Amino acid sequence: MKIEGFSESRFRNAEFVSLGYDVLKITKGYDWVGLGIPGFYIGVETGLGNLVGQLNKLSTVSETAGAELADKYFNNAWRAFKLICLCYELHPDEEKRTAAGVLINLSKTHGYNLHQESWQEQNAKGKMFLADCETIPEAKAAIEKLGIKEIVDNVRVAMEALIESIDERSDKNADQKRENDTKLFRNNLAESLDGMFKYMESMSSISAGGDLDSIIKKINESILKLEMSQKMRGSRKSEELSEKE
Repeated sequence: MKIEGFSESRFRNAEFVSLGYDVLKITKGYDWVGLGIPGFYIGVETGLGNLVGQLNKLSTVSETAGAELADKYFNNAWRAFKLICLCYELHPDEEKRTAAGVLINLSKTHGYNLHQESWQEQNAKGKMFLADCETIPEAKAAIEKLGIKEIVDNVRVAMEALIESIDERSDKNADQKRENDTKLFRNNLAESLDGMFKYMESMSSISAGGDLDSIIKKINESILKLEMSQKMRGSRKSEELSEKE
């Protein structure tokens, strides 16, 4: 007797999990161990548990965004700070020229071309620069003298946005790994089910009319139930599209 219509790719995650639970329920009382063969039931049970656990993790993961726009925002903010300081270096007021020199020298100690560095370098050096702007008296006085606190604050806001975006980007990489893990767990469960089903079919052909035929019949009914669910879902979608038109 054959198991009809089993193909892992046909089922969504929820349907695949439902099939796994049905198979475990149907085969629970079968004496796999007593037959002296590999633990098909245990393999399916383990594979199903791993997949369900993975899907539960995925349900808690949020959407993430790239960091390129935030990087551009920071680069522009940093360039604006540098350019305004360079302009003040040419100011006729000597005190303003001196103040501009203080800030330019301070930026050079942390990385004058931060906008050309990696995100990690930007973050680390940018944080130190902004901290010095708040704690070094000469830097604070220079910012006040030039009246560019808003410019420095803009660098700070851009830095915070970049850090947040990088964190989100890391989350996105984690999302991709979770997606890959989900595919792996689906494949593992599919292999366990396929091994169990092939054994059932083989043994059923040798000894027809026994317990395995009854089990195969119930599994086929479960697969058919999922197929009917798929068809009904497809019909509902078609009806919804027709109503919208």
